[in-house]
Amino acid sequence: MKRAILLYIFLILFQLNNVKAQATAASAPVAAQDTLTGNYSNLKIPAGLHVIKDVVRVTGGLEVAAGAKIEMIDAGLIVCEGSVSIKGVQNNIEFFGKKNLEGVGLVIKNIDSSAVFINNVVFKNLQLPLLFDFGWKRDKVEIAENIFTNNIGKISVLQVLNPPFNFNTDSTSISFKVINNIFTGNNAGIYFEDLRSDHVDIEITNNSFANNLVYGFKNYNISTNYIYGRADQVYTRYFSKIENNSFVQNFLIDNIADTIVHAANFGIYGSEKIFKVNNNFWGTVDKEKLAKSIYDQTINYSSPKLELDPFLTTPKETNPLHFYSMKNGETGLEFQDSVIIKDPLKSFILVANKKANFSKATINYIYFKKDSTLDRADTLLTFTPQDVNATTTKLDITKNIPSPKRTGYYSIKGIVGSNNEIAPDIRIGYQAYLLDLRKHKLLVDSLKMKRDTVPPKPKELDSVKNQFQKIEAPQKSRIELALLAGGTIFTGTVSNASLLNNEMNILMGVNIGYTIYSNLSASLTVISSKLSNSDNNPASTNEQHQRGITFITSILGISPAINYDFVDNRLYTKARKFRPSVGVGFDFISFNPTGLYNGKVYNLQTLGTGGQFVDSTKKPYSLMAMGYFLNLKLKYQFSRFNSVGVFFTFHQSLSDYLDDVGPDLYPSQAKLIAKSKTDGAIAAYFSNPGSPSLNVGQLRSSPNSPKDSFVNFGFFYSRKLFK
Repeated sequence: MKRAILLYIFLILFQLNNVKAQATAASAPVAAQDTLTGNYSNLKIPAGLHVIKDVVRVTGGLEVAAGAKIEMIDAGLIVCEGSVSIKGVQNNIEFFGKKNLEGVGLVIKNIDSSAVFINNVVFKNLQLPLLFDFGWKRDKVEIAENIFTNNIGKISVLQVLNPPFNFNTDSTSISFKVINNIFTGNNAGIYFEDLRSDHVDIEITNNSFANNLVYGFKNYNISTNYIYGRADQVYTRYFSKIENNSFVQNFLIDNIADTIVHAANFGIYGSEKIFKVNNNFWGTVDKEKLAKSIYDQTINYSSPKLELDPFLTTPKETNPLHFYSMKNGETGLEFQDSVIIKDPLKSFILVANKKANFSKATINYIYFKKDSTLDRADTLLTFTPQDVNATTTKLDITKNIPSPKRTGYYSIKGIVGSNNEIAPDIRIGYQAYLLDLRKHKLLVDSLKMKRDTVPPKPKELDSVKNQFQKIEAPQKSRIELALLAGGTIFTGTVSNASLLNNEMNILMGVNIGYTIYSNLSASLTVISSKLSNSDNNPASTNEQHQRGITFITSILGISPAINYDFVDNRLYTKARKFRPSVGVGFDFISFNPTGLYNGKVYNLQTLGTGGQFVDSTKKPYSLMAMGYFLNLKLKYQFSRFNSVGVFFTFHQSLSDYLDDVGPDLYPSQAKLIAKSKTDGAIAAYFSNPGSPSLNVGQLRSSPNSPKDSFVNFGFFYSRKLFK
């Protein structure tokens, strides 16, 4: 789903860029302190300040000189289609975003025999610093000695999608190295689409991953880890080398509550049995705590097992500078992630993996002044550092604060290394502070709601109970019924990359909604539609034409959702007739893929086209599927009870078989004919209708992902049922 959204965004950006940039620049250096825009055959960026506000496309080589500062604003990004040479000295090259107008980053795409070198670069305050787009290829990639810090995007800091399927795997490979980098203060992790690749030889070594956040909906899964990816048993010439890295205080954050859930370091999925990540430091030597920071077979039986032993008990000195142990200077006890701080501390003991310099460091203590406001006290403290040994420092607080008896946290910033390299910031008590922040927000919102909805009444004091009764709407007046009509487009395995080049079918449905709170509502939607597509679409790729699969399936879906409404749903005002909303929910879908042969319709599931009846370890897939979706809606309320509007929803299925094509190898046609429970010849045809002699041994889902999804869109009419 991430990949589809990203590719769609970049497609729009390219189209806008092509309209604006009519001419292509020849190979030429760019002057300092300028604005870069348009297309270049080759681009050399010298030292100095440069600004990028939209898409810059380089079809040849990109070279960035030491001392260059590239500010990316809004949709600013560089698309690199050839060689990349970005080599700084002591991190004196910067790619950074402007506050509140953060740009994107670098996109590596296209097939080229050159190399990508990114060394001694700082990436900060960007949406997606480095993306290796689907279908990219270079002979070598080296990402070394860089700093990725405070990037705000919640998709990825580094995302590596698959190279082409069809280049010669016997003689061609890509060396992909991520070494000696520091990742700190970022809002997203690192994603490798294939960690056991037949094409890419991956090495992730000697990096420091410290104090990063990954956002999710409280549920811990594969993608809510700082590093995650897939490892399958097929097409696995290379086993990723992931060792001598340090993982310290990387946490999953609940999107809704903005609170820390727990540590989240590494996640793996796929059909591989074991995946080795030996000789790494995981922030603790406690195996029980360590196990809670990884997602593997222990949590999901269908995932590989992560082999951690032997693991490091301390980080390597060769890792970029970071702190891995924080203790109370008075008691010598390690601070736990969940520690609650209400009384001032007198000293800290900080342990790093190498020598640190505190001459420019600052210590602040932050807490809320009162329970009923969001006003914070942010006090700068003075301190004296004392070296305990080469890697351990004690900080004695010399100016403290009166005891507030309120939950707060300490923030230590500005620490550098012996070569003036940055060190990750330190926060002590931050997890408890976020929980306290959540409580304050709820209380402040509650008080504001009462002030806005209950008019003052002189000489009359209502009880709290009576006040709440007055702002509560009658239960039955919160119910709203809607009729839906529109279209649905399948975007799964058997589909075209361009949304509008796929088949569209009619959708009908009914929705019932219930207003829970002023801007929060729940809904239940029942839809009836069809999904269909064909690899024989004129816009399909050669590989899809070779596969040659066509399907159609009727679906009936029941979809509960929770929606955020940007306008108070309890009120009707002529000034606020347009009412946008967003929502998320789950799908419960019944489906039955079918195919047409000689004028007769066949149910594909009963034929076992993926070899379900040939292989005793397999069984037919279920015709019931779960999924999740994102819903966008714009409603125009033309009267107190009636409204019309438009909607758009993206649905991701948890079944890979809506189109009958899952992650299965093409089965032997002879075995299908011999062992099929129904018509063997028909099963053999629908299993491999394209080019059987060329497809043998491949995945039926190739060249697409087996993941199935679809989009619904259309119009609706809704009415509140009761006054």
